[in-house]
Amino acid sequence: MHKSPKVLCEVNSCTHWLPGNLCGAANIDILYEEEGKMAQRDAQTECKTFYKRNGITSYLGSMDNVNWGGIASGPFKDGQQITPGVVCIVESCKYWDRGNLCDAEIIQITGKNANECQDTNCASFKRK
Repeated sequence: MHKSPKVLCEVNSCTHWLPGNLCGAANIDILYEEEGKMAQRDAQTECKTFYKRNGITSYLGSMDNVNWGGIASGPFKDGQQITPGVVCIVESCKYWDRGNLCDAEIIQITGKNANECQDTNCASFKRK
């Protein structure tokens, strides 16, 4: 069984972001930013799961992808982690594995104060 990487996320404007740079999503999707064009650097990747936090309606719109079991196990301290499933289609990354899995131990999603998924990146991207 494939283990998902630990996710550290600084995208504080996303509905899934939790204090401590945790991700409360059940699953995240990492894609290349330009469809049909393979990423050459991390700035050409994005977290497609990003959902802009904008009042209560934004939370309602993203509820279908909440890691309820992980969140219920909080509070999060001493290295405890909510671990979303990770699907990555960025085949040009050295951590990409068959089945669109991520083979990294930890991935970092950047894009503090992002307004849309194109403002986010997988900072752990390393070109093959």
